Amino acid sequence: MKATIIIILYSIFSLVANAQATFELTVSDPLDQVPTSVIETDEYYIFSTIFGMYSTIGVKTQLLKMDKQGNIVLSVIPKPETYQFSINIVVSGENGRVIGIGYQKAHIDSVAYFTIVEMDESFTILTEKTYRTCFNNLVYLNVEKVEDCYVILGSGQNMENYHYRLFAYKINSSFDTLISKIYPGEGIKVAFDILPTLDGNNFKVFCRGYNQQTNTFGQIVFLDSMLEWVDIKGIPESVLSYNDAMYIDETHYLLTGKKTLYNSNPQDDQIAIMLMDTADMIQDIQLLGAADTIDYPGFYSNLDFIDANDIYFSGVKNLPLVGPFSPVDSWFFLNKLNSSLEVQWQKFYGGNAFYWVWLTIATQDGGCLMAGTRYDYI
Repeated sequence: MKATIIIILYSIFSLVANAQATFELTVSDPLDQVPTSVIETDEYYIFSTIFGMYSTIGVKTQLLKMDKQGNIVLSVIPKPETYQFSINIVVSGENGRVIGIGYQKAHIDSVAYFTIVEMDESFTILTEKTYRTCFNNLVYLNVEKVEDCYVILGSGQNMENYHYRLFAYKINSSFDTLISKIYPGEGIKVAFDILPTLDGNNFKVFCRGYNQQTNTFGQIVFLDSMLEWVDIKGIPESVLSYNDAMYIDETHYLLTGKKTLYNSNPQDDQIAIMLMDTADMIQDIQLLGAADTIDYPGFYSNLDFIDANDIYFSGVKNLPLVGPFSPVDSWFFLNKLNSSLEVQWQKFYGGNAFYWVWLTIATQDGGCLMAGTRYDYI
């Protein structure tokens, strides 16, 4: 079985004289691929992907550079000789350089080495730093740049079982580790996003797996500047998983996630976007989705905006709970909202295969780009 990457750009032509062309691109290779991160520069989109996630052992990364018309101009597999090399996140560095954050393994039984690399515009590795962990692999990495440091949160899988624990790093501009932490508790402990407080000194981590401490499905863990765990709160309205958080002004932030409607028959899970104040009290909520279907937010990123009246929020319409190779039709589900969380329009892409949206970013021309996977079960 094979899942291919599908990328859709929606542009707003009427607002910008040099608007980009709307396009749809399919990237198909012999092995399944999953997009993990995307950034936009003045000239390009840069993607990190992993391939062989479901069909082989020894996952590898492919980096793609795409022009604004949807043409791939560069494709590189970094460190192909390494048994497992996974870049989970790319961020923009200085002077056109690209920072990649992930992990690598020497063989199937080795521990994962947390890895950060600096690459030039051709994806040649200029600097590489690795740090040994006690985990089998690392998932759901999230990064925030605060002043000259990178703060990275993620989940590590134990070597002896399938349990996950939260971990964190603070790394300086030379990619040296200043602080590293592994937090207590194991199970399905997954961090979906990290949001610095407005003063930049503390961090809110949106996660799951600490139900017993909050009696809620999702949680907000509070870390201080030294990455010490100082508090935990529940996410309101039973919103769980696939959280994205962004400040909309100096006193409020937006928070997304999935909400299960337990009294619905058939099951009718919705995607939720909430307006939260800085004390983490809910001010407003919108539930979006299609009637009588299970709808999920985009898995790695689903919320982005440049202008608060052009908020893009993505998800999947009709997502069954049986993984990426499902024999059903589904859709990329895109919502545009204004700053009052009023829906301006909804669009659906797909419906002729199993589509799964993983990434969403707002683009410089006022539109947005979505990337995900497409499995043609026929």
